[in-house]
Amino acid sequence: MLAARAVAKVIGQGGAFSSTINHPLSDQDRSFYRELCFGTLRHYFQLDAQLQTLLKKPLNKKDADIHALLLIGLYQLQYLRTPDHAAISATVEATKGLKKPWAKGLVNAVLRNFLRLQDSGDGLPKPTEAAQANHPQWLYLTLQKHWPAAWRDIVDYNNATPAMTLRVNLNRSSRAAYQAQLIAAGIDSEVDDYCDTAIRLRSAVNISALPDFAEGTVSVQDVGAQLAASLLNIDTNMQILDACAAPGGKAVNLLEKDESIKLTAIDSSSERLLNVEENLRRCGYRARCIAADAAQLDDWWDGVLFDRILLDAPCSGTGIISHHPDIKILRRETDIASFAQQQKRLLNALWAALKPGGELLYCTCSVMPEENNHVIDAFLQAMPDAKALKIDAVWGQQQGYGRQLLPNQGKYGGFFYTRLSKSALV
Repeated sequence: MLAARAVAKVIGQGGAFSSTINHPLSDQDRSFYRELCFGTLRHYFQLDAQLQTLLKKPLNKKDADIHALLLIGLYQLQYLRTPDHAAISATVEATKGLKKPWAKGLVNAVLRNFLRLQDSGDGLPKPTEAAQANHPQWLYLTLQKHWPAAWRDIVDYNNATPAMTLRVNLNRSSRAAYQAQLIAAGIDSEVDDYCDTAIRLRSAVNISALPDFAEGTVSVQDVGAQLAASLLNIDTNMQILDACAAPGGKAVNLLEKDESIKLTAIDSSSERLLNVEENLRRCGYRARCIAADAAQLDDWWDGVLFDRILLDAPCSGTGIISHHPDIKILRRETDIASFAQQQKRLLNALWAALKPGGELLYCTCSVMPEENNHVIDAFLQAMPDAKALKIDAVWGQQQGYGRQLLPNQGKYGGFFYTRLSKSALV
């Protein structure tokens, strides 16, 4: 029931998925809830194609919860080890919790018909190639267009369960020492080759099981996101701006690199800014936190120029779909151009707040060139005092003015980085 309501919010209301649950659940039940939600969203396009074949007529929009419940039932029958009879019984029973007992017969009939077709060998008609790959048609084709040599790997990664990756605060522990703590706690892990603060768990665990998590010794953060702090090239007592800072992982990482910096963290959402403040408190760091549109300088900026600016720009999120499978359902092709306009607006505005001789690090968790290299190209043409700096790295691949890390093998999300320097005053 809870899973059906969460999935229905995505497919029926167009809202982002949240794993937050207000109901008290055991760790086992919470884990099962997350499996049902994430698994159904990851396989949505295939499951929905099957469901449309099984239904005699489409469900009404007001019955998005029943739609979601049927998808969850189909997911269990195909991807979980739950016995068929138990999966069907639990799915049928959930109609009561949704206060739609009329759907009991429908749910039972659809799921049993699916099994009958499976057992008979007749099966269901094959969905489109994109649906089989569990991607919307536009995204499936766009990935092929932009990444002809890598699109299959990207698709596979998008559909996979991502690894849980940790960032060790090297001021409080070494990576080797923390890995020893994990071993003592019975948690298997491996170190990352690209990032000296990253440890990848072989199986995800509840954060409460992580040694010294509450003390800020370790945080959960994708390898690609961890690269930002090193690329920003900060130094003692610098004035640093983290624009679009929520949820705060990069802000904390910057302070872990050098606690002497004067950090300003901005986010347009006051609610999301609370996450930044909570992350700072847990890890024992301070920053000036401001809820504001970073591009509206008059609303928040005191005129003191920044030595470094981190612009982790709002984007399509097409590089981190494995972490957020609802992106495949919610995102539209037209969104890419909208994000690009927003990114250009932020970049152009924040450039005025950067000190001559300073640097700005532009990054996104997108694999779309329109949000990445194209944005930088337009910016450089418009700003004669801006220069792109080369990123020397063993990770990713050079893309015009920046470097792109593609989603890879369940280990990394997709991130784009460009370092920009501002000409010093003559």
